[in-house]
Amino acid sequence: MRAVEFLERPLDGLAPCYLLKGGDGFMARAVVDKILSTLPPEDREFNYDEFDDDASIADAVAALETVTLTGGKRVVYLRKRTRQLSDGEKKALSSYCAMPEPDSVLIIEDTPRAYDDLGGYPITIECTAATESEMKRGITVETGKRGCTISRAAIDKLAAYCNLNYGRVAVEVAKLCDYADGGRIEESAVEALVAPDADYRGYLLASAFDEGDIRKALKMLEGMKSKGEPAAKILAMLTSSFRKTFHCAISSLDDRELASALGTTESSVRTTRRIIRDRKRSVSGYVVKLKEQTEYLRELEYKFKSGVISEDNALRLAVAKLSAVNKREAK
Repeated sequence: MRAVEFLERPLDGLAPCYLLKGGDGFMARAVVDKILSTLPPEDREFNYDEFDDDASIADAVAALETVTLTGGKRVVYLRKRTRQLSDGEKKALSSYCAMPEPDSVLIIEDTPRAYDDLGGYPITIECTAATESEMKRGITVETGKRGCTISRAAIDKLAAYCNLNYGRVAVEVAKLCDYADGGRIEESAVEALVAPDADYRGYLLASAFDEGDIRKALKMLEGMKSKGEPAAKILAMLTSSFRKTFHCAISSLDDRELASALGTTESSVRTTRRIIRDRKRSVSGYVVKLKEQTEYLRELEYKFKSGVISEDNALRLAVAKLSAVNKREAK
């Protein structure tokens, strides 16, 4: 089961043991919090234990076998480990998972190969980043839980602004629902209340240059600077966006595979590829020029990181290059 599915479903009882795989810390924490929500708040101080990497498995098993004072469930969380289990620890944990205490719940956040010998006893939850469709469905579910509705355009904008960060989406949904107060969330509310992710802002800036709208690009650039964005960060945004656009132009991967490889959304890849098709028709040698600009930005990043030029000069050179090339090529 994927973490997003677990988070969306109502909890009809708890399993004795859960194994959280995948490595997404927020998803793992969200799963733990949902399980903890079944405990009365006043019981959590006494009936919930977390064990970090340096804690012994024997101590964790002892906690699981301790009867609660209130008669409810006890939850024990083994946080992500950086070391392998000893043979004795594996044996103790496997033995417990084979015959767990009926009133205890064990949650194990897996490190690759750290818990390979537990067999099929725990229920496995894949704590990996949400896909675009899961993210958008999750937005709808979370707004519904808070008594609000949300438009399709608002869902698309929120997913893009948060760059598929489920943790940030959860926070922003809560804020938007407080603002809507049981009403409907529109795209305009997202634009007014949610700050775009750095990658999305980089995409907008790069797109303005790419489209030849230099005035718009320079205005956006000044806005970033006025808010204290460092030159190095702005250059990194531009470089990342041009790199992603170039990969969209040359990659043979389908939209979903490429989105996963680039850490972006499928809709972003589809939109970028559509824009590229249009630009190819209107600009001679567009992909070659895109490659040249991407390589130039990478070179500037390398130079300022190596101390050859300052980050401010690197950004000035980048803006001058992008302005000259795209103003000349714009129709």
